[in-house]
Amino acid sequence: MNLYIAHILTSNCDEIHLYSVTDKNEPKKILNSIKEIFYIKNIEQLLVLIPAAEVTSYKFIKNKSLADQVNIANFISDIDINLIDSVSDNEYVLSDKAAYVVNKNFITNLNDQLSHLNYKVIITPEYLINSSEHYDSITQIENTFMFSYKDKTGFAVSDDNLNQYLDIVSNDKPDFNPEIYSADENLNNKYKSSKASKKFDLQDVSIEKIRSLPNLFKMNLTLSLIIKKMNFTKTQLAASVLSLFLISFTPYYLIYKNNYQSQIYKDATLDIFSSISKDIKRVVAPKNQIDQILKNAPKKLQAETKLPDLELFFKYGENYFSEIIIDAQSSNVRITINEMPSLQFNILKSISEKFNIKILDQNIEINNDKINGLIDLQYENN
Repeated sequence: MNLYIAHILTSNCDEIHLYSVTDKNEPKKILNSIKEIFYIKNIEQLLVLIPAAEVTSYKFIKNKSLADQVNIANFISDIDINLIDSVSDNEYVLSDKAAYVVNKNFITNLNDQLSHLNYKVIITPEYLINSSEHYDSITQIENTFMFSYKDKTGFAVSDDNLNQYLDIVSNDKPDFNPEIYSADENLNNKYKSSKASKKFDLQDVSIEKIRSLPNLFKMNLTLSLIIKKMNFTKTQLAASVLSLFLISFTPYYLIYKNNYQSQIYKDATLDIFSSISKDIKRVVAPKNQIDQILKNAPKKLQAETKLPDLELFFKYGENYFSEIIIDAQSSNVRITINEMPSLQFNILKSISEKFNIKILDQNIEINNDKINGLIDLQYENN
């Protein structure tokens, strides 16, 4: 894995030092903007160190039984008196033992730019790069001194302000005895460290160390970014959009179609029953209602009358039947057809006699291969 570290030295990201951790022989690159990282072709993972001026750390033990938002609210209530700017001007990130307050404009702009990279990105405060859970440390990188505490908090100062901050830290933490990764004489005179004079090199950072760092990166997903990352062709993009449209609207269409066909069936059923008995205003239980009609019919008529078997027509044409009138005495049926495909109509005609149904007359019009009009049928009544 080709691992790189981008150390941002300024708040406007116009000075960046880029190091290769994988190839220690590769020289440091000096970049003038984040976008220049996009042109480095062999990066597979990128650690971005942001200036200490943009992120403040606090000791905070996260309650793992609570949601992150609740923990963040509790943290803000603890430190709000220390905030110079408004609470909404910052982003808040929690790790197990510490919390980080990051300038919102800075981190949002950085996340937006780094979201376009097609590899893993980690953003962390610069002063944590040489931190340890076993000891405090002061590490010099270029002209900056990183103060890192065991609890994952810290800060960074320039060499001009080093002595001033050493006095502040000594007053605040009398037992402060850090490991020193620097050749600075003042540091070596003040603290007796086993690491004294040992130079720290960003190219010596291990992958295990990087995995232990808090990650402030949050991908900003947009439609254009998703399209770019998936590298769709125009054809694939059009097919994907069409698929999403079908997935979204097909259920609604099927529900509408089902309701529409159910209503046609109900109306047709009512028409059939109404043609048999004018007393029926509503079809609720078809079998029981037809049994009641036959029970009340004269015995002679019961013996001679047989209701037509229109299953064929319901199967092949119910969506196109707007009215069905049955004359039980003459065994005739008149059906009104609307917009039936001519092929479907011809199939009905060709096989109707197999079901003992004869087409007596037809008064139809053919328009754009669609059938409209009336057909009169006669069925056997034995």
